[in-house]
Amino acid sequence: KSKIKVPPGAGDGTRIRFDEFDVTIDVQSHPRYKRDGYNIFVDHKISFSLAALGGTTQVETLDKPLKLKVRPGTASSTTVRLRGEGVPMLRGSGKGDMYVRLIVDIPEKLTREQRQALEQVQDAGL
Repeated sequence: KSKIKVPPGAGDGTRIRFDEFDVTIDVQSHPRYKRDGYNIFVDHKISFSLAALGGTTQVETLDKPLKLKVRPGTASSTTVRLRGEGVPMLRGSGKGDMYVRLIVDIPEKLTREQRQALEQVQDAGL
């Protein structure tokens, strides 16, 4: 059996010369990450309290987990760019970027304590 080394950054339609013929790459989509060229897009859920108060959250990049700073008052669907955390360039050096869309996760069911805390927030005019 012969093995073909697929270079990092290869995408749909990338052609690799192998002995006497060319091999065309067909890349399967990932359930979580969406690719556009060398850039990666991902949705990342954060809690309402983190969006309101700010803090940090951990985002899984293609290589490693990274801590991402969330500013106080972050709105749902805010997009943050992580430079150099995308797909490696096929020819040359460097990587694309990763775009993280922060989605505020609103729970469908609340515990009694969570409900009371949110009612206090509501009473405070927030």
